Amino acid sequence: MKTVQVLLWIAMMAGSWMSYGQAQRVDVEEKRFRTSEKKKINGEVGYLEVPENRKNPTSRSIRLKYVHLKSLAQNPGIPVIFLEGGGGASTWQVESPDDLSDWLEILEVSDLIFFDRRGAEDESLSYIWMEDYPAGFLLSEQEAYAHYQKMVEAVLDTFSATPIDIKGYNVEEQARDVNDLMTLLGFDTYALWGFSYGSHIGMTVMTLFPDQVERAILVGADAPHQAMNFPHYLEDHIAKVADMVASDPTVNKDVPDFRALVDRVMQQLSAEPAQVTVKNPLTGRDMDLEVGPFGLALILRLDIDDASDIPVLPRLLYTIERGDYKMLTWFAQRRMVFGLALPVGDINQQLASGAADTRWEQIEKEASQSLFGNVVNFPFGAAREHWPSQALSYDAGVPMTSDIPTLFITGTLDSRTPVEQVEETRKGFSNAVHIKVENAGHEQALWNQQTFDESIPAFLRGERLEDASHYYKDLEFVPVRGEVTGHPSLR
Repeated sequence: MKTVQVLLWIAMMAGSWMSYGQAQRVDVEEKRFRTSEKKKINGEVGYLEVPENRKNPTSRSIRLKYVHLKSLAQNPGIPVIFLEGGGGASTWQVESPDDLSDWLEILEVSDLIFFDRRGAEDESLSYIWMEDYPAGFLLSEQEAYAHYQKMVEAVLDTFSATPIDIKGYNVEEQARDVNDLMTLLGFDTYALWGFSYGSHIGMTVMTLFPDQVERAILVGADAPHQAMNFPHYLEDHIAKVADMVASDPTVNKDVPDFRALVDRVMQQLSAEPAQVTVKNPLTGRDMDLEVGPFGLALILRLDIDDASDIPVLPRLLYTIERGDYKMLTWFAQRRMVFGLALPVGDINQQLASGAADTRWEQIEKEASQSLFGNVVNFPFGAAREHWPSQALSYDAGVPMTSDIPTLFITGTLDSRTPVEQVEETRKGFSNAVHIKVENAGHEQALWNQQTFDESIPAFLRGERLEDASHYYKDLEFVPVRGEVTGHPSLR
């Protein structure tokens, strides 16, 4: 018994990333899928079983779903694994014939693997605040931070009494999951395709396993050292939207200066918060909320880089200024959940990557001078000083360098991972191409038809690409007055 304890102590002191339980594929089942055009695609569905925390010798095992689709080509190129952003689940796309049809151009070139990252759709990794909703959550950054820190303390206390190891949900574990799966599928080398946080994982795979990654596609790229955003990203983006509003005859007569309107409404809500009635998603009961400048800043931060939401924002602000809170109520209902739920995996993965001290100092300096404070980093900034620190096997705060052929794709209306941030990342890539999709937000850059159907397949075939600008579509702003439709907030 003493010998076992000594061996475990040595392993932990060495900080080794050895697996104490070997990764394996389980419950593998061959399956045939059909697109909406009735095209048949052969594949398999299975699970990757891995330790929840490879650094913890007593870690439990977790299972991660994958779907491996076989290429329609007679001589397939290098296989590509897709890493989703957001919640991290992507395998659902194969169950929908319409969604699967969107990937045909890729399947004409390569095998395609969808892989749900650890924690995706795992309800046990979400903490729900069961006490009264914090009345001031949408009022100010100070009150929002204070409440979120209470949730963090409750989360850490709750999870300490469970077998769940929250430290296992970080970008390095996720990157090792990717390489384990591709190795077990029999692929010595492969291509990565990461969207948003999926690009964060992808770049970590490229750092840890450069010999295995032959090519990389990074959409809405978020490098590990860029885990926290600069407040000026939001400021600059509002200025960009203001230019669009000023040149649009549908709204520019009523909103000649969008930036000035934003400033006025922020000041108005600071002096007199809006009163809205929303439905508590936990109880189903109506509840009254006050929305102050932080609530509006949170809405802008989350919705102003989505091409489907940008067209209604002038009307939202115009109506708030006039005391009409119908649209604001819809947006507040959508975003109030930040005060009710804490996604443990998401918080841990973001904070494990962290930000270099110099970057965080610049963030705080900008936040102190911004009308919007540090909303661009909420809720991560609120949890940052209270979350347990973690050590990765590489320095995530150092800008990445790579000679792996890489295709960057960025929407020009993306304020989360803006063009300037991607260009900063690109400096460390000696063999990179950047396609900028005009008028695409963070969520739309991936789905530009020219980019998806032409450039990405060509890149996977090894064809030479040049920097280019593609076009998503014209944005049509909604009139700020009168009866209109076209967005859920207008119903």
